[in-house]
Amino acid sequence: MKYASICIFSTILMFLHTSYIFSQLPKTNIYTLDLQSNEKKVLLRNLQYISDFNAEGYNNQPHFINKDELLITSSYKSSGLTDIWHLNIPEEKVTRITSTVESEYSPMLMPDGINFSIILQQLPVDSIIPQVLWSYPLDRTTSGELLIHGIDNIGYHIWVSSSKVALYLVGEPSELVLYDINNKSTTHIAYDAGRCLKVDQSSNLYYIQKSGSQSTIRSYDIYLGRSRRIAPALKDQQDFDVLPNGHLISADGPRLMTFTPFLDSTWRPNLDFSSAGISKISRISSSVGRVAIVTVD
Repeated sequence: MKYASICIFSTILMFLHTSYIFSQLPKTNIYTLDLQSNEKKVLLRNLQYISDFNAEGYNNQPHFINKDELLITSSYKSSGLTDIWHLNIPEEKVTRITSTVESEYSPMLMPDGINFSIILQQLPVDSIIPQVLWSYPLDRTTSGELLIHGIDNIGYHIWVSSSKVALYLVGEPSELVLYDINNKSTTHIAYDAGRCLKVDQSSNLYYIQKSGSQSTIRSYDIYLGRSRRIAPALKDQQDFDVLPNGHLISADGPRLMTFTPFLDSTWRPNLDFSSAGISKISRISSSVGRVAIVTVD
């Protein structure tokens, strides 16, 4: 798939600061696959390369708005800064959403359907780089707003309900918490959880619990406040997703693997992309009818 045009909108936020320390971002690519599945099988086909607008750059953290539209994090032409981009797959259209002197990561549609949230990596303060939860309107009519005051070490997030958001807090150890936007309360879930946070159709939170040589994927019930083991995590893999009908999908090098909770005891190979020149798959995102994968060069 070839994205011929790039529509760049005016800067949403602008700051006077110009000094910033950039970390080297890896070269990553995004592909999509058509998805069909039932209770027992997962069929993936029609691999499409969709990040060729920035072929030598960093393209990561895809999040579906719907089956045909994605929000992604991208460092356009290896600028060192990351911004949020919108990809319309059928129309082969790419739109730059933000263009700022700060870096935005992990775009995610908010429960209201009209705003999306991101992790905003702010300018350094005394050598510390605050990372906060920020929201923007999809229509780009305002510069957005800070969603949570007083927490500035947020690495990743996911919305579990209209008022509750799970936060991965960077630290030693890292901590996974549930934050209530309405009453500004925080509930501890786990220490040493993985970066990957997912939610199923019943609003259960899925995460990887790191534990020695065998990490596990667990599900947390936000109403009962309890977690349970769902599956073994694949070795040396931080990323997975929960497909709309409950199957788990993850990757082992160039291979996509699937796992059906309460039916499978081990992960099953699905597709191998070695012949396509893909050696490692990291992040995975799914919607009804489509899956997006991130590959690392």
